[in-house]
This record gives sequence, structure tokens and C-alpha cells, in this order.
Amino acid sequence: MRTQPFSIMHISDLHRSPRDPITNDELISALVHDRDRYLEEEPRIPAPEAIVVSGDIIQGVPLYTEDFAEKIEEQYSVADEFLTELVHRFLSGDRSRLVMVPGNHDVDWNTAFSALEEVNAEDVPPDLRDELYSEDSLLRWDWKNCKLYRIVDRELYANRLCAFWRFYDQFYSDGIQPPTEQKLRDTRMFVLCEDRIGVAAYNSCHGNDCFAFHGMIEQGSIARSDLDLRDSGKVLDLRIAVWHHSIQGSPYRTDYMDVDVVRGMIGRGFRLGLHGHEHKALATAQEIHLPDSEKMAVVSAGSLCAGSTDLPVGTHRQYNVLEIGRDFCSVRAHVRTMEVANLFSPARLIEFGGISYVDLTWNLPRNAVGGQINTRSIRKMVFIEEAEKAAKTGKPERAVGILKSLNLTVGSYERELYLNAALDAKCWRGILDVINPPTSINELVLRVTAYLQLDDPINAKKVLDSHSSSMRLPESLESDLRYRISVKEALRR
Repeated sequence: MRTQPFSIMHISDLHRSPRDPITNDELISALVHDRDRYLEEEPRIPAPEAIVVSGDIIQGVPLYTEDFAEKIEEQYSVADEFLTELVHRFLSGDRSRLVMVPGNHDVDWNTAFSALEEVNAEDVPPDLRDELYSEDSLLRWDWKNCKLYRIVDRELYANRLCAFWRFYDQFYSDGIQPPTEQKLRDTRMFVLCEDRIGVAAYNSCHGNDCFAFHGMIEQGSIARSDLDLRDSGKVLDLRIAVWHHSIQGSPYRTDYMDVDVVRGMIGRGFRLGLHGHEHKALATAQEIHLPDSEKMAVVSAGSLCAGSTDLPVGTHRQYNVLEIGRDFCSVRAHVRTMEVANLFSPARLIEFGGISYVDLTWNLPRNAVGGQINTRSIRKMVFIEEAEKAAKTGKPERAVGILKSLNLTVGSYERELYLNAALDAKCWRGILDVINPPTSINELVLRVTAYLQLDDPINAKKVLDSHSSSMRLPESLESDLRYRISVKEALRR
């Protein structure tokens, strides 16, 4: 078990409103000062160890904008500078710990519109409504001009997110993420928290364009990510899903994602979902019944950069800090809000009972027969097998590195395996860290030997004096150890 929660900065909707812009320097300064504040607040919030950006990296440009491609690239340049500085100041420059997905503002409307062709009146299908709202429909309705369009150039239409993926590839250009091919599925996998948390980053803009505002994840993507996580060989305590669109909307709304998509995630073991789009912090628990009730905590981040005209009434710029519980079965979502002088402070939300955070819990995933999956036990077995293989193939240093993350309890096989590997690797400090105090004659000899190898006969003698009698150390063995200590003392004079 971790000694402290795993902390994630969850930001979303970075698009800058033209009428109320905020600079990168103002944002970075506000976030850094807020970290200084919440590290000392009550309840204290630990510093983020990862960052999730749940979409809408840029504002985008309207239809019929001249030089739209150049304007989009300029906006991504600003976003790149911001995220680069954010990773530098919060993650020591480690971009592998930043998870990012696209949002509807990242969709290039002008490219999408270029792939459409107006449908003549005589070619309108008789079942227009059914065809228009069917999954993967090629038809689009323009409510403003009351015109029907059809996607006629699918290859061009697929390029409507190319600017985002170019920005994405550039940001992860050091090989953290594989280069994006538009024809491949729009899902990326990340691993956080020393390989204990797996993150599936989904593109929820499948079929989203200048006339279709709904959220959708391409069919098969969730199942594929489940298989990818299974095939990774990593024993994960928690699966997190990240997408952009909200899953809650009224019958008059057309820009949210069907909650059934999330239920498919829950059934595949995902227990925490993070999204944006609402421009307002929300936290709920979604449930499905398989035969047993299974839950996913779903947390939305408010907009980090949107202006007052783009925010819900009474809402300010916001972001979240998430504390994943040490047992990986809970999250505390802290909401931070920018109310005064472009500085963040704790939000006081009616939805959270007037405080700035909410606690959500979930149950562990279950196996095929309904039993809870004990990831800790599975991880222990995997680590022991890997360490045994490393020790047998002449790689004791690797065995030590694998086993040191386990709880090396007295009398356990993994403790014995660790000490043997540490002895072969001459990892004397590692031996001293584990054998404190010695619990057997063999451990006493190893601790004395480690001190002698580190040229510390004084502590070697103290250990021997303290434990030789209680452990009934054979006289011949004690004499040999004291002789070695005296030799080391003589050499130091």
C-alpha cells in the first residue's frame, strides 16, 4: 500500500475566449501559487504527481475563416508553451505523466465543412430523421440555414483533427507516445503511479464536426483498450478513463455523450472517469448491474481558461486536484476556483455541501466467478517470478530492484530471495535497510558482513554484541565474526 494518496491535477477546456483572454504567465503563476497554498491548507492536498487534460486545448476558429489553418496552429503554439511550462514546474519535465485528449473545440470545422456537399431536395431520404441520427451517419443538418449535407470526402473529413494530432505528436516527440496515424483508433494508453494505474485516453469526438456536436467514442475503442491493458503485462490497481464530453444532458441538448458508453467502461474494470466540456466541476457515481452492482466515479473539471461569457452563470475558471486513495478504491476531488485577481482558491460549492471537495468510492473489479480481484497478491506473484528469473540468469541487481517494492515481511520467501540477490549483487545498503533488526542467525551474519563491507567495524561490533547471545550464535561462528571485525579495525588504524 502507498504511504500517501496519488495526486492528479485535472484541467480541462484550455480554450482562450477572445473577449476575455488570460495569458500563459498568469495561468502558470496562479497554479504555482495555488500549489503553495493547498500544500499548507486543512485538509492538506499533496502536490500533483500527474496531470490530466480532458480536452478543448484551443478555442478553434469559426466557419469561413480565412487562413484558418494558420490561426489554429497559432493557438496550438500557445497551448504547447503553456503545457510545456506546466510539466516543467509540476512534473520535473516528465511529459509521460501528462495525459491529454481532444475536445470538440479541437475539431477543425473548416476542414470538416470542405468534406461536405449539400444534398438536393430530390435526394433527401424519406426516413431522414432515422438516417440523420443513426450511428456513423454521413448526413449532417445545418439548423442555421436549414440545409442538409452529406459527407462525400471521407479522407478529408478524417483530417478535421489533424492539427490536434500534429500538436500531440510534437508534444510527445521524445517517444513517450507512438506517432499518430489517423486511420488507427483514437485511443492512447498511459501508465502512472509506478505502473499501478492504467489510463485510457479516448477521443470522444468521433463524428463531431461543425453541424454534429454530440460526443461519441468510436465503436470498439473501449474493448480494444481493455485488451491492450490486459496484454501490457502490468498488474494494475486502478483503471482510469479520460474523455471530453459530458454524459449528462437534457433532451434538448445535443452535445453530450451517451452514458451507456461509460457503462461499457465500468463493465471492463474502469473505476474512475475524468472529463470536461461542462465548464463546471461535477462529481457523480455511475452504476451498472452485471450481476453485482459495480460503480465508476465520474469527475468533471471546470474550464481553466474560458472567459466569463463562456462560463455558466455564477461559475468561475476552475480546475481539480484529485487524491486517489492509498487503497485505489476512492478519490477525493478538490475544486479550485479563480474568483479574485486571477488567483485560485478553494471553491465553496452548494453541490458539495458548501465545502471545496467531495469523496467518492468504488468497489474492486470482480473476476469471472464474481470474486474480487486481489491485485496486490497478483502483483506480488508476478514480481517474485520476475525476480527469480533475474537471479537465475545472473542479474541479481535487477532482482533487488524488483523485490524492494514489496513488503519484505519476516520469514517470507520474498525476503529470503531479496537478501540472497542483494548478497550476490553486493548491495550492502539494501541488506542493512531490510535486516533491521536481524531476526535469525543468517540475518545477523549478513548484517555484520554488510557493515564490514562498508568499512564500518564499529556498527558491526555493536550488532554482534547486541544479538549474539539472544540468538545463541555458535561459538565458532561468533569467533570468526569477531576476528573479521578486529582485522577491519586494525586496517583502519
